[in-house]
Amino acid sequence: MSFQSMKTIFYLMFFLVICRQCYSYSNIVKVHVNISSYYKNNNGYKNTNEIVKEKIAELTDENDPNEVTRITGGEYARERQFPFISVVHRLVGNGVIAQCGGSILSKRWVLTAGHCIAEAPRRFFLVFGIINKSGISYDKNVGPGISMITTRAYPHPRYVEAINDIGLLYMPNDIPFTNSIQPISLAGYNDLYANYEHATAIVIGWGKERATGSTTQALKYARLSVITNRECRLYWQIDERNICTAFGAGQHACQGDSGGPLIVQTTNKRYIQIGIVSYGDSNCPSNKPGVFTRVAAFSTWIKSITGIRY
Repeated sequence: MSFQSMKTIFYLMFFLVICRQCYSYSNIVKVHVNISSYYKNNNGYKNTNEIVKEKIAELTDENDPNEVTRITGGEYARERQFPFISVVHRLVGNGVIAQCGGSILSKRWVLTAGHCIAEAPRRFFLVFGIINKSGISYDKNVGPGISMITTRAYPHPRYVEAINDIGLLYMPNDIPFTNSIQPISLAGYNDLYANYEHATAIVIGWGKERATGSTTQALKYARLSVITNRECRLYWQIDERNICTAFGAGQHACQGDSGGPLIVQTTNKRYIQIGIVSYGDSNCPSNKPGVFTRVAAFSTWIKSITGIRY
């Protein structure tokens, strides 16, 4: 064997060793840039370098994805359009609140997300029958609507971060039903495996209108398309206790919308709640699906706590 042949074999073996080490790294991130959805904005065209920089910044965001619960885009709600929606404020202290949403199930029970009520202090200020919350100041409501304070919170006993993200609040007095305050029907156990694929669902809340902004004073809603859990698993670790909506059209659930309802409308124009806003990407609007707690998966637990049959 000639010296040149031995030299060639040596370099080939060295190259194979180096490549094997390269593929052993576990922190390699694949960056996929969708040029069609980012190539043009209101300010004109962007070059590909700008697009790639934005996508890398998005993928390396350090924000907690479990705290992303707000509505961007969407439309402003009308009076009595969603009479089951509730403001849910956890009263942290010193005038500080943690904002969520909820939905009325009965005269005494409100449904929300587990992460909205699991932490101490468990003291909550709720307001019913409003679409504009500008009259709310910490634990006082000087505007329209009915307000109550409760300390009786029931997060799911197996709630851990984004898992089993569901909870119930018990009101100290009956919620007075009016044209502006009404309960919503829930998807039941028989709907656990219902196929909502490509169905149009509606998410509702007072959350932020963009990632860096403040929460909106006026109730907003957005129409989102439901996707399969198989599609959603490409982005998030979910299971049959979740339901997901597609991203796109500049509409998304974001910070401040946690605990709010995801609803669909039946053929007789009746609303049914199929999900609870749980989590999503830290950017709003996002290029990742929104994740919701699937209400039907917890119908037995809800009935055991509330006694409500549905």
